[in-house]
Formats: sequence, structure tokens, C-alpha cells
Amino acid sequence: MQDDLGNPQDTREFVAMWNSATADHLTHQLAGVLPRLTADVPGGPTISASQAAAIAPVLIRALQVAASPEGGAHAAVRYLAEYRADAPS
Repeated sequence: MQDDLGNPQDTREFVAMWNSATADHLTHQLAGVLPRLTADVPGGPTISASQAAAIAPVLIRALQVAASPEGGAHAAVRYLAEYRADAPS
């Protein structure tokens, strides 16, 4: 994959690139937080770094759903309840 994509051609492309970069950054941050968070929750499970890295993108997408104009907490929980790894995005 090419890392240097060059300058965006228009605002739409810029926003798409920005959203992708932001999601990647937040996914990386969340993957680092999840093992500590689950360990700090009384009675919570212990998850490995690889487990956190696997679930982080799904949780980031749920947060994006919650933040959308049509979203909210209910929409995010519905997204998580209906999530299937083999479903198209």
C-alpha cells in the first residue's frame, strides 16, 4: 500500500482522507487503552494487546455511529448488536 497519497483533489477527498487517518489514530489509541481499562474494572476480564487491537476498530465505528446526526447511544448499541465480521462494510 502506498503511504504517500499526495494532495487531495477536492474537499470530499480531503474529508475522506482525514476521516480515515483519524479513525486509524483513534483505533491505535483505543487498542492501547482497552487492556488497562478492562483490568481496572472490578471483576473485568483481562484482554491481551492483540484482542484489544481486534476489537478497537469495531468500537471506534460504534462511536462514529453514536456521533452521527442520526446516531446516538442507542444506534451505537444496535450497531454492536448487529455487527458481523463477515458482513460487508
